[in-house]
Amino acid sequence: MAHPFGEAFLHRGLARAYVLNTLHVAAEVDADQLVAAVDEIYDGFLHRRAVVESDETGARLVRGLNPRGWLAERDVYMLLRRARDREADPALAVEVDAARHRLAEAAGVREEPYGRDEEVVRQLVDMRAALAAAVPAARFFVGCIDGVDAAVTTLYSDGSTAQVEDVATLRDYRRRGLARATVTAAIDAALEMGHDAVFIVADDDDWPKDLYGRLGFDPIGRTWAFTRPGPEHPAHRPAP
Repeated sequence: MAHPFGEAFLHRGLARAYVLNTLHVAAEVDADQLVAAVDEIYDGFLHRRAVVESDETGARLVRGLNPRGWLAERDVYMLLRRARDREADPALAVEVDAARHRLAEAAGVREEPYGRDEEVVRQLVDMRAALAAAVPAARFFVGCIDGVDAAVTTLYSDGSTAQVEDVATLRDYRRRGLARATVTAAIDAALEMGHDAVFIVADDDDWPKDLYGRLGFDPIGRTWAFTRPGPEHPAHRPAP
């Protein structure tokens, strides 16, 4: 729904899925204004979340939100512009249906601190189905090794622009080429579909952005995501 600060997204059926319940902020705001707006919109939700489109505004808000128990993440948007540094092992990645992808994704969510709550696991994997239903096309990929579906990647498409997203690997299977393989498979599928643009979003402070750079993605912009997590998260703090 439209909001004076930007646009608010709500999905009360999946209230534990933060991405589906977020205020996207395009205006200039201070911490007090942002907290008040999000509290009003998401009254009754266990978390609060806002995405701030301006890199400068986001950097300024960190100082006002961190002391209140909000987590800050700076995200980098990366556009596919170059050839990858080398090919992945094609035997490691396969395109699958949504049901198989769901099982692999659920296994990864259960490894997270918030994955002890099975209702959170269910809502997060249901979120993928909701996002897939909101775009004209979605394709799913898993990385398989030793008979285990140990990595996942999703490709979303609106027909002209494609987003590679939801890249994750089980802890015991990392550093074995699975992320490279699944992201490469998604990139190749996007290129075969003739998209004008292919992009990915990464945490600007985490290593996956370096992998994406080696696969041909260049940074084109940054946003900030601010989250006051719910009780399923170790960083949860009760609202004042």
